[in-house]
Amino acid sequence: MTAKPKATFSTDLPNNLREHNTASLDLEMNVIEGEIPSDCEGHAFWLVPTPQNGATPWFNGYGQLYRLDFESGRIHLKTEQFRTPSVICDQKINQQPWWTYFTNLRKLLFGRLFRFRNLGGLARLSPRLGLQNQCNTALQAFQDPENNSWRMFATIDSGRPFEFDLTTLKPVTPVGDRSEWIPLEINGIPSLGDIQIPWIFPMHMSAAHSAYDQKTGEIFIINCIFDIPISVGAIDPDTYIHIWNGQGKFQTTQIIDERTNKPVEIKQSTHQIAITKNYVVIIDTAFRIESLRMLIPEVKAKAQSAYNQVWLVPRAQLQGGKAIAKHITIPRECVHFYADYEDNDGENLTLHLVLASGHDVSEWLQKSDKRWPTLFEFVPSAFYGYPPGVYDQQGFGKCVVNAKTGELKSEQPCLFEEFWGVALPTYQGIQGTSPPQFQNIWVNYPGYISEITPRRLVELYANHPFRKVPVNDLPNWKPSGILRWSPVDMEVKDSWAIERGYVVNTPIYVPKQGQTDELEGYIVATVTTPSGSEFWIWQAGNLAPGPITKLGHEDVKFALSLHSAWVPSIAPRDAKYKVDLRQDMDINKPEYFLPDWIKEIFEKDIYPEFEDH
Repeated sequence: MTAKPKATFSTDLPNNLREHNTASLDLEMNVIEGEIPSDCEGHAFWLVPTPQNGATPWFNGYGQLYRLDFESGRIHLKTEQFRTPSVICDQKINQQPWWTYFTNLRKLLFGRLFRFRNLGGLARLSPRLGLQNQCNTALQAFQDPENNSWRMFATIDSGRPFEFDLTTLKPVTPVGDRSEWIPLEINGIPSLGDIQIPWIFPMHMSAAHSAYDQKTGEIFIINCIFDIPISVGAIDPDTYIHIWNGQGKFQTTQIIDERTNKPVEIKQSTHQIAITKNYVVIIDTAFRIESLRMLIPEVKAKAQSAYNQVWLVPRAQLQGGKAIAKHITIPRECVHFYADYEDNDGENLTLHLVLASGHDVSEWLQKSDKRWPTLFEFVPSAFYGYPPGVYDQQGFGKCVVNAKTGELKSEQPCLFEEFWGVALPTYQGIQGTSPPQFQNIWVNYPGYISEITPRRLVELYANHPFRKVPVNDLPNWKPSGILRWSPVDMEVKDSWAIERGYVVNTPIYVPKQGQTDELEGYIVATVTTPSGSEFWIWQAGNLAPGPITKLGHEDVKFALSLHSAWVPSIAPRDAKYKVDLRQDMDINKPEYFLPDWIKEIFEKDIYPEFEDH
């Protein structure tokens, strides 16, 4: 008989980290310590998933959108829950009065098939309606092609992006209508042909991080059909790049692997893509989407590849039809990466990789997990579902490739002995763009915490080909904090560590008004302390003395923030682009076979929500 874990808490993390206020907020932040800089510019945004109950991954929760406005020495906060159509549908199904199931026989017999459920993995699924698209992961800002005002959409790796109004924070429209996206479907069944899954909320695999060329106004979005082993060949892998300019239809190109003359085949994920002047860079990133474990977490995890499979796509070929991509393999896996815009006509294409060796962020803490190096001590129950700790050194890498020939010209890793768990980077400018050459990258690092480092993952990666620290030599503890990395000099230029029991997360670069050097700006990050959720501000060029400002409010409670964005100005959205949801999600299509009580949710709650904007 397996012993049940006791209710335990952490000594190294704030035990209120799961607390999350989903209410709409519109308030002035209070100064806890220091002074608010009077010269911060623009508006900063964060996305935060709402942690679910039990051991469901924290990544798998409704998105909450936060915006900080910097206004002449005052800082205003606005938050809204990010309610996409599938989120609204989920919430309204859960609000159905119990007695209605007994007055409707079909609802009583089949109603459970329409409910969305966390099955323990990364997916929240309704057997009859499809996959929930929470848009809770990352943000992409871009300029309107007509008036240059700023616009923004929220993303997730498994669904269409949704654009929102920068002032109200409410979703307005999906990016791309359904006909422009390639969903997961079963292809080529003998004598049956293609079989489309009859979901009104289909799975559209993409990247949480799109890419934006501020010079051309083009937004690059990837759309994949992954290699799924459990499909036994019934699903054909495929990869497309959509180019969108903020209005009108996508220009869609199928990406062909030069080696095989078949579509590029993604085996793990495409969490991020990047652009240079002449190329789009696709990496099969180290966020392994294990289809069966999305549904059944008890299935044993498989190790991620220690090598990056990279495809370099000439932008000149992205004209519709097909583009031929050069393939290259780069050692030491990554989840996030960047590319210098200038690429010397492709002959010197430079990539900056956030090395993820020794960290599987597609995993989460489970009830059965024992903390390393113990045999019987469970991880703290307060953090079930939380991303696991790291179990080796990490850092940054720089690779220079010849995109024309596929030659890896140089590969330079730099692992940090003191800064464990390099996490969420930021840099000057619009996130998702590529500067001519990266000068500085700021990133938080969560440190090494044995309490949340599960034995099963340490053992799974014990023989990682690029392991730096043997598992039996892992430290007792390493601090967390924030650092500035120089890709030019390949060294950490500045750093600061937070005290034990605190979490610093998701930095964003905020410029100083009138600055002439990026080190004159500021870094703003979310911080969870034992007493609550706060925003802290550092001088970008001088992290070591610590934050110059700490902001908080009793109503502000956020959990694990993911990605962030910054824009210089906001205004009510007046763009003409908008997908008609009544046509895009037509509840009367016979293949959906929706009952009247589900149709009523669309008519009363979903359609009106998006027609009012």
